[in-house]
Amino acid sequence: MTERHCSAPVAFPALVEYWLGELNEAAEARLDEHLLGCGACSERLAGIVALADGIRAAFAHGKVRAFVTEAFVQRLAERGVRLREYRVPRNGSINCSVAPEDEQLIARLEAPLAGVKRLDAIAYPPGAPEEVFHDIPFDAASGAVVLASRIEHVRMLPSHHYRVRLVGVDDRGEHVIGDYTFNHTGAAPAG
Repeated sequence: MTERHCSAPVAFPALVEYWLGELNEAAEARLDEHLLGCGACSERLAGIVALADGIRAAFAHGKVRAFVTEAFVQRLAERGVRLREYRVPRNGSINCSVAPEDEQLIARLEAPLAGVKRLDAIAYPPGAPEEVFHDIPFDAASGAVVLASRIEHVRMLPSHHYRVRLVGVDDRGEHVIGDYTFNHTGAAPAG
């Protein structure tokens, strides 16, 4: 099976689990053997690794805004990433800023999430169209949603107000979970 075609291609989720080290020992051994003899699947795995490396690099340079898990934030902290963290109460606001030494900007949006099936977020950046994030990750037991902002973008902004709305979605439709306002003090002069 050294050609670029595979008669039994490995499923994408299995390749991701392999790369993340999430397979049991027997499954990992089978996949190791397959990948050693299959150029097509090895090439697909290399593509996953390259994609992950690109995402990691973009995130490390503060170029990605995403809703993430608490475990993801813990991994950043364990790797020594300098975090600027804020906790925003439901239907509340917070005064915030970033410092030159900050590498990631993390906001925890407090929310009653028990019973929520799907959660969307709507961001209202100043002077720009709203941005909708569908089906964002959340842990109902934590009582908060975690937002990692594009710190390099935020660092360049003048003082402004930024709003985020969390919206629960279920069989009955959409309902507002909470509104959050960031009163950002910027280093850049207002222009």
